[in-house]
Amino acid sequence: MFFHYARLLLATLGMIIGLTGFYLDAVVQTHYKWLLWLGITFSLSAFGLFSGDLIQRLSVSSNTDFLTGLWNRRYLHFKLNKEKNRMLKKKMQLCIAMIDVDGFKMINDTYGHNIGDTLLSDLAAILRKNTRDTDIVARWGGDEFAIILPDTSLENALEVLERIRNKVEINFPPYHLTISAGITVLKPGQDLKNLLAKADEALYKAKRQKNAIIAVINQS
Repeated sequence: MFFHYARLLLATLGMIIGLTGFYLDAVVQTHYKWLLWLGITFSLSAFGLFSGDLIQRLSVSSNTDFLTGLWNRRYLHFKLNKEKNRMLKKKMQLCIAMIDVDGFKMINDTYGHNIGDTLLSDLAAILRKNTRDTDIVARWGGDEFAIILPDTSLENALEVLERIRNKVEINFPPYHLTISAGITVLKPGQDLKNLLAKADEALYKAKRQKNAIIAVINQS
């Protein structure tokens, strides 16, 4: 029996997404119905692969902030709910920090919005670099950011925020960029709305005092 090896490009919607190969004997190779069946099968396979990849990309895109590449506010709410339930079940601590750029409107007015956008992107990179893979860093909106710190004590959360604060101060000398931050700790029975409200309260407490200060609302 003679065998022939054939290769077939997997393509859909005008895009090549893969390459597959198969063996055909002389009888099957010349049978039109078999070739038609193979063509339909591989076309459906290609579309399935493309659709799965497209859905995954759309999901990431819908949860990501376009400017900074961080998670967006909607995804933060989703993850916060999951982490809250997980931490309470395991009796672990969870902290949430809210961060705001001091005087950002003045920076935009002085240097322009393009510089402002660049600074926000650079700040996002600092936040990512100085947090763990298990932490969730998101852009809350405008010049505000949020960090969920699972399995983290208040003391350790403060160390993280202090490290970030120092990095910001030394990395943006021409613009004198500083941040204010507020931290709160999840308590048993506390709902997410109240938790986020306490984090906001801590942030505004920090901003009222002076630039680049970290305020804490422990609720204990």
